[in-house]
Amino acid sequence: MGSGKTTIGKKLANNLNHKFYDLDKKIIKYTKKSISELFEIYGEKKFRKLEFNILNLFLKKKKSYILSVGGGTPCYKHNMFLMKKNSKIIYLNAEINTLFIRLLKQKENRPLISKLSNNDLYNFICDSLSKRFFFYKKADYTIYIENKSFLDIVKEIKNII
Repeated sequence: MGSGKTTIGKKLANNLNHKFYDLDKKIIKYTKKSISELFEIYGEKKFRKLEFNILNLFLKKKKSYILSVGGGTPCYKHNMFLMKKNSKIIYLNAEINTLFIRLLKQKENRPLISKLSNNDLYNFICDSLSKRFFFYKKADYTIYIENKSFLDIVKEIKNII
């Protein structure tokens, strides 16, 4: 949720000469609907079930890749178990204020926050991180991204994988 997973994932994949995939883009391709439409039509619970099924199919088929998943993905069903079984998981840890500034610029493209006031957005970030941290701390590696360039983060990830 605003930590730079997709941007860093693309740069890392390019640097390692691996394919890059974005789980949300896989879901969009499979359903022919945007993530916002899926949330609106099915609600978060059914969306997460669909996300789990597509993640499961993807992980069974692919090897040597970089995959970016949404911030909520590790927190539902057995997604974390699936990802740990099939890959290494890296959590990009960002400060709340950094996430807030980034997400303010992206609100309209994110269904869970698109209708929130700025104050509600800040509270949503705090609440989400406190609920999700239980899952995030299960990642194989945590990278603290504050005051680092994308290139520095990519180098740091390359050194640990």
